[in-house]
Amino acid sequence: MLISSKSALADQVYPVILDPKNYCDKEKLVDLFHNPQISIVDQIESQVADLIKSSHPTKALSKKELDRLIEEFFEGQIKEDYGNWVYYPWKYTLVHLLPEEEFIKVRTLRNNYKITPQEQAELAQKKVGIVGLSVGQSIALVMSLERSFGELRLADFDTLELSNLNRLRAGVTNLGTEKVVIAAREISEMDPYLKLKLYRGGISEDNIDEFFEDGGMLDLIIDECDSLDIKVLLREKARSKKVALMMETSDRGMLDVERFDDEPDRPLFHGYLGDLNLKSLKNLTNKQKVPMVLKITGEDTLSTRMKASLLEVTQSITSWPQLASSVFLGGASIGHVARNFLLGEDIESGRYFVDLDELIPSKKIKKVEQTPSEGLSQSWSDESIYDYKEGSTYKLLPEELEHLVRLANLAPSGGNSQPWKWVFDKNGVLHLFEDKSLSNSLLDYKSSGSLLAFGAALENIRLASADMGIQVEIEYKISEFEQDYIAQVRFLSKSSESISVPFGELSQGISLRCTNRKNGPKEELKSEVLEILKTIGTKEKEISIEVVSSNEDLKQLAGIIGGMDRYRLLHEQGYQDFMNEIRWSDEEAKSTGDGIDIATLEMDPSSRAAMGLVRDPGTVEFFRKHDLGFGLSKISDDTILSSSAILMIESDSYDPISILKAGATLQRIWLKANILGISIQPVSASLFIFHRVECEENSGFSPEEKEGIKGLKKGLNEIFNKDLKKKEIFMIRLNKADEPSMRSYRRDVWTSLIVL
Repeated sequence: MLISSKSALADQVYPVILDPKNYCDKEKLVDLFHNPQISIVDQIESQVADLIKSSHPTKALSKKELDRLIEEFFEGQIKEDYGNWVYYPWKYTLVHLLPEEEFIKVRTLRNNYKITPQEQAELAQKKVGIVGLSVGQSIALVMSLERSFGELRLADFDTLELSNLNRLRAGVTNLGTEKVVIAAREISEMDPYLKLKLYRGGISEDNIDEFFEDGGMLDLIIDECDSLDIKVLLREKARSKKVALMMETSDRGMLDVERFDDEPDRPLFHGYLGDLNLKSLKNLTNKQKVPMVLKITGEDTLSTRMKASLLEVTQSITSWPQLASSVFLGGASIGHVARNFLLGEDIESGRYFVDLDELIPSKKIKKVEQTPSEGLSQSWSDESIYDYKEGSTYKLLPEELEHLVRLANLAPSGGNSQPWKWVFDKNGVLHLFEDKSLSNSLLDYKSSGSLLAFGAALENIRLASADMGIQVEIEYKISEFEQDYIAQVRFLSKSSESISVPFGELSQGISLRCTNRKNGPKEELKSEVLEILKTIGTKEKEISIEVVSSNEDLKQLAGIIGGMDRYRLLHEQGYQDFMNEIRWSDEEAKSTGDGIDIATLEMDPSSRAAMGLVRDPGTVEFFRKHDLGFGLSKISDDTILSSSAILMIESDSYDPISILKAGATLQRIWLKANILGISIQPVSASLFIFHRVECEENSGFSPEEKEGIKGLKKGLNEIFNKDLKKKEIFMIRLNKADEPSMRSYRRDVWTSLIVL
């Protein structure tokens, strides 16, 4: 039955070609002509006119001459019986067309001689398969328009949704229709003589051999599907069957050519995924596949806006973006390269870009470069800067000095910046200075972060000296923020045995202490363990400790800390600081001896991939400009939610001495926790920003950002320091975890130690 009910239209994907000279077809045509529901399109004279003009390319025919030639053309035959009638059941439309050979001649007339008639005939023998009909639709239409194949196999299981209409050629009347059907219908409406074969359930292991081989082996496979599993399956089959494969990603015009026909041993995806195969993907979650997809597309070669968008997926958008302009460009580029390949040109395997933003760039606003900090202005060897009443009564041996400073330098510091400069003078006094060339950062408000590190380093000296039997006297020299001269250490005497000092037993933990960012299942800590840590913390006058561990508090803290992570990375200096402190490889970490080796962040592959996207400053600039980047606020979620507890160090006042004491307290808590097998990770970046925004007018944050930061601070004080009588100094998470994958490096001791 030619005329289907509307409910059956979904199954109508191929046109019906009727030859009026065929008796059976003639009867069907009569029924169609007499059906009032059917629209008739009969422009056969216009088509014949084009056919006649194609036979007289050197002559400009007048209308009168053309009318005469048309009349002569139909002499001796019934006009309605010439050619074919094509019925499109999904449109209830009957169209009168030239016979196939003449139709092809006229329709491809304007291809000449970018495509010659001989090449057109050669292309008509080719079989092409396209999997995925989003970008694939444009490719299919381009190749159909140019008639770059004789048979086209289309595979996709998906249906058209409203959100697809930003890039697919379709109308709202097609909502809910299979994408493969939409593409096939449009192709058939431009050329009903093209051979199409549809795989409406998509590609699977069950039908992929049929897709490649049924009706003859494919000459080219084009991959535009979303599924990583199917991408791998297509390549494994293409390689085993020696069929070339192409793919376009609709970002920066990236086009992949994999010549498995010529290189049957070629690695999949140019080797970007190593020896990946379909079997190895079977048990992976979608989250585990994300970094693999990024390796395929290339973190470094993605456009800035695509990187930014990927970090927004599941935050402010539901999926990665595709634009019509990029999709159509992909259709054009694949259509062009595929045609050349099918015509026998030796297209090399590789990755190519047709990046319009690079080809037609916009003017860039030149940023004023910030002058880096010069560090201290005075000479380290100028003894006049050292303020003390008398020298050390015990003169350290060179090896003792080196040993003590090495242990001091094992103290934690913000971003592992190690901002200390030690000067051992001729009178045997060890002076501690801040090297501001190493400490200047958004988080180091009034050098408070460095002061915490100095307090911890001095605590290491106190504990290590006692263990060595050396009595020391530590005097704080700093009295106001921003001063460089921090403290001095006098060495008074040495005995053959260790000296008893408060918490002296913690010296065994100095070399053991480390930051452990590994996440594991939340494990509750015993109350007596928490009490031990709190007791250690409250031994210092003016210092107090708070600990929270409830799931409700941790969830609220995760939102606060995550929100502040986002604000930090959106801040121009904050982002620069973060990038400066990350070491992207073990080699880089070893060579610098400072910073945070990315391996110590203990990220899963998905989070590591996200870090790679953030590495592009353009991504963060885009977030900053458009108030996005909400995915950045989720990076620390697992860190907080898997914590056994969060511990806050607070002080009665906010001055250099109080912060030095807090640093010593932090070090004692950290040493004891690590000795007890409890892991520690700082989660304090937010606190330094809170202090800066609270006290500085020009903090580099916009008024809107300041309001957001103040709101998060208010949330923090619903958990810690509820009466607002203290100053929040430092925050750490406690948890039980496996040993860290690696530890942060330290610079050589002699880069921070000067002996006069």
